[in-house]
Amino acid sequence: MPTAPLPQNTDELYEALRDNDQRPYGRTRTVTAEELVDAAEQFDDPAALADALLELQEAYTYGSEPRKSPVVFARLLNLYDEQPDVFDERRRHQLFWRFKWVANALLSLPEVPLATLRQWLAEMRDRYTKAGLDLQPYYGQAYQLAAHVGEDTALAYELWAARARSRYSDCEACEICERARHHLAAGDDQGALRVWEPVLTGKDSCQEEPARSISYALLALLRTGQADRARELHLAGYRACRRNPSTAGEVGRHLEFCALTGNEARGLELLAENRSLFEEVDSPADLLSFLTGVEVLLRRVEFLGHGELAAAGYAGRTWTVTGLRAEVGRRADELAGRFDARNGTAAVGERRRARLDRAPLLDALELTLRPRVLDDLAVSASASA
Repeated sequence: MPTAPLPQNTDELYEALRDNDQRPYGRTRTVTAEELVDAAEQFDDPAALADALLELQEAYTYGSEPRKSPVVFARLLNLYDEQPDVFDERRRHQLFWRFKWVANALLSLPEVPLATLRQWLAEMRDRYTKAGLDLQPYYGQAYQLAAHVGEDTALAYELWAARARSRYSDCEACEICERARHHLAAGDDQGALRVWEPVLTGKDSCQEEPARSISYALLALLRTGQADRARELHLAGYRACRRNPSTAGEVGRHLEFCALTGNEARGLELLAENRSLFEEVDSPADLLSFLTGVEVLLRRVEFLGHGELAAAGYAGRTWTVTGLRAEVGRRADELAGRFDARNGTAAVGERRRARLDRAPLLDALELTLRPRVLDDLAVSASASA
């Protein structure tokens, strides 16, 4: 991957950091950020190094590389402990904000022991307390851990949701999504959609929203008789997340939506458009969510008698729907098993099986002006054979 000449002084470094900040998240931005950290280490300027590390952690976080983000944060935290004066108000704010990024990254990695997750949350709580910061963000992370593991979330949710938002709380849109998903997990579609309304209408948004909320809300909209709105949000939401490794879970939920609304042919077309995600997603949690959505789609196509159709899958070979479904299922089962072994519960596997067991919600929801059906794909395949 071609790179620009390395900065020769801190002025050039900051110019390069500003330029890199304008790039979309992905390998080019990440590799450049790695090189800029190497360059910053050559200067006797800990503030410049801190800024380069902050940029690198952001690139890892939004570039779907959760294994690397905590390593960079550990360097930042050590620098803060050794030279706190380097961290002005802006750097300090970013440092404490990113405790949540690390918590989310560790949660997404089944190789990280549960005890380590709890230890990190205790570290976050202690650091926030020592710094005089409100603990609402800590309780938010504690709730997310409880929900992931499958513990009783009633108390954890109350400790988080009943507290007033603070400066270090997640943005309003992200918190809305978590509260709505709590209702969704309890089977309360109407309650979830009421909470989601400001995000689904575009009133509240951020880097991740509304694309994430839309992907979770689609089936609730169908179950409450709002098919037209589900169609509209699917079309808009999919455009916002396609071909992006950091939103692979969202893509998987859009594939599931297609499978459950009589749009299996469109689902196969969207799968082909996102084929690169099979290799590009580094987050095991995101990959599991994506693969489960893929499997929902492929199982439905196979059930309808089209298991012989070509399907876009892992690189290096051609796949039929039946062959890819078996491979995806094997890999997803292995991932879910690793999470459940780490957590000491069956919650991740149970949530996966619940998605696989869902029955279609509509026979045919027209999503495009000229919708294709599986028979069309079969005819096209025969004609090209």
